Amino acid sequence: MRRLPWSRRSWLTTAHLAVGLVVPLVTGTVMVTLLSIGIGLLVVVVGVAVLALAAVVAHWCARFELLRIDVFLDEQVRLRPFPPRQPSLVRTAGSWAASPAVWLQSLHPVLRLAIGPVVASLAAGTWALGISGTLYPAYRWALPEQAWSRDPLIGAALTVGGVLALFLAPWVAEGLARADVAMARGMLGTDEVAELSQRVTELRETRAAVVDAADEERRRIERDLHDGAQQQLVSLAMTLGLAKTLLDDDPEGAKALVDQAHGEAKLAITELRNVVRGVFPAVLTDRGLDAALSALAARSPVPVRIEVDVHDRPSPTVEAVAYFVVAECLTNVAKHAQARGAVVTARRGHGVLRVEVADDGRGGADQLRGTGLRGLADRVAAVDGRLDVHSPPGGGTLVTVEIPCP
Repeated sequence: MRRLPWSRRSWLTTAHLAVGLVVPLVTGTVMVTLLSIGIGLLVVVVGVAVLALAAVVAHWCARFELLRIDVFLDEQVRLRPFPPRQPSLVRTAGSWAASPAVWLQSLHPVLRLAIGPVVASLAAGTWALGISGTLYPAYRWALPEQAWSRDPLIGAALTVGGVLALFLAPWVAEGLARADVAMARGMLGTDEVAELSQRVTELRETRAAVVDAADEERRRIERDLHDGAQQQLVSLAMTLGLAKTLLDDDPEGAKALVDQAHGEAKLAITELRNVVRGVFPAVLTDRGLDAALSALAARSPVPVRIEVDVHDRPSPTVEAVAYFVVAECLTNVAKHAQARGAVVTARRGHGVLRVEVADDGRGGADQLRGTGLRGLADRVAAVDGRLDVHSPPGGGTLVTVEIPCP
């Protein structure tokens, strides 16, 4: 029933092919022009910039093409992702030039420009033949006086052929639309097998990174306990031991040592509280991300402004990752950035928690060379998030984290 000439599916398929004739005339012409200019000027820097512009335009053309397929044919094709942005423009250009997604998305409008008229002509010709043949008895009287136009056998053959073509036209349109979708899926869509293989590789690397991060965290806790709280407790025990020996002979001296031990106990409590706060802050569990980030800002030696717009609390795991990213970034700001101030923003929307930490320091942070930033990237990747660092020398540092939180 969906293939009947008057069905909604038939008209949507035909409309898809008709739009597929007009759209490539624009997108294909633009892409051919940009690619020609870019390749012609490749010997200078302008050519590289034009090719980069062509890649961006091709990406948006691909998004529109998949939207057209979704609207007319109700087919969802997931767009092949662009390579992620690299720390420098040279690395970004290199990754784009080596990416199959960039080339396939750039070539798709050009191929559609070549085959679009053929596809549209086949569909339009079948529909025209069907409609004109079916309606032949209605307009036969207007044809010139010729022998064939008055022959009843020829008239019957034209009418029967037109009816058959009319019922065949939806199948022709459907087949051409299927070929169009297959082309878009092959050139613009993701390869499921390759995507699953890449996902397995990413999960394997993420698991190894999480194990390394957990081991590093354990070593940090052990180091903090050994160098801080343990030394305070040893000193406390020695002081109490001396006070015990002087308790009978020198009560005043024992009292002074007890007072000293009391101060050392307070220092040990402070050290333990700092260690526990580094493991998982209680304020984050009790009051959420806003209060926890405000507490971080209050302890920072650099003035920090907090802007939090998270109405619905995300999962505890997402909150913990966001908290530790901000904590590490503020620590780096205090130690290395030489900044006068920092701004921390956290917003949740469209299924993503976006956290930004910006400072006005000396910049120059490199995610590929800094172990702290690599550790943060591994921690964020463990929850399918993404961490970007923009830190030009002398221009401050902006760390952006996006974590899915449906």
